[in-house]
Amino acid sequence: MTAEQKIEGIKKIPSSNTTTITVKPGYQPQAPDTSIDADIYLFARLRQLSLKQRVEMFAAHERGVKKLCLAGVKMRHRDAPMALIRSLFARALLGEKYHPSFQPTGGDETIWIQDSIALAGELHQILESVNIPYYVSGGVASSIHGEPRSTRDLDLVISVQADQIDLLVTTLEAAGYYCPAGAVENLKLGRERMLNITHTEAIANADLYVTDNTPFAASQIARRQLLDVEGMPAFWVISPEDLVLQKLLWGRGSQSEKQWRDVLGILKLQAENLDYGYLTEWAERLGLVDALIMALTEAGVL
Repeated sequence: MTAEQKIEGIKKIPSSNTTTITVKPGYQPQAPDTSIDADIYLFARLRQLSLKQRVEMFAAHERGVKKLCLAGVKMRHRDAPMALIRSLFARALLGEKYHPSFQPTGGDETIWIQDSIALAGELHQILESVNIPYYVSGGVASSIHGEPRSTRDLDLVISVQADQIDLLVTTLEAAGYYCPAGAVENLKLGRERMLNITHTEAIANADLYVTDNTPFAASQIARRQLLDVEGMPAFWVISPEDLVLQKLLWGRGSQSEKQWRDVLGILKLQAENLDYGYLTEWAERLGLVDALIMALTEAGVL
């Protein structure tokens, strides 16, 4: 079968398919040590959960990881003063993103155990207040649209103009976020397209990526989805189709197993809801047809 024939096959996949899932040739589980039966069972159970349940499960897992990290720091440094515990926890949590000039504040440990969903809600309010369009991407978006997984920080893609950067930074700093001066200057001069920020009290970390002016970037902004679940903070998230395409692009150069696993997780969970016409159109425009066909095959969709 030629690539063109397979593309036509993708376009004919029903947008809503309630038939029983069967194991198709080429199906791959999420991990080498997971059987196909176990993998299919996992995603069948995930599909039975509501969006709210899946997001709550992800947030609870993130908080649990932070609690274990804090407990480990306390165990290794018994009777240490709060300031030292806070500093060591920040270093452990932020890893290579810990900046020497970052000074954590506050002594309420419960604030330190903040998940990315709460952080996204806070940044939503800030970015909306200064009229900067954005969406959540990366591991958090993958956990919303696909298989929940651990992630170290929150990734946001922002559409910001050069004359908005000072206002953005001022607003973030007023809300308690540390913005490295050198990174801000590089962003203003166009030498960098990413700004890493950390809340000084919550020690919550986020990467703000400045989007480019390509048609695909504009399409992603236009198709972002508002995650507005009762009892949870609202924020914009990338569409599952755009996240699949974006991760295929990221993984093309790095051959990242994590990116590929994310792609398969999204396709397996969202198979009945995806816009395959859109996926195919942009896969052709971005040179991702072969990668998309392989992903759809390994996810059991094609």
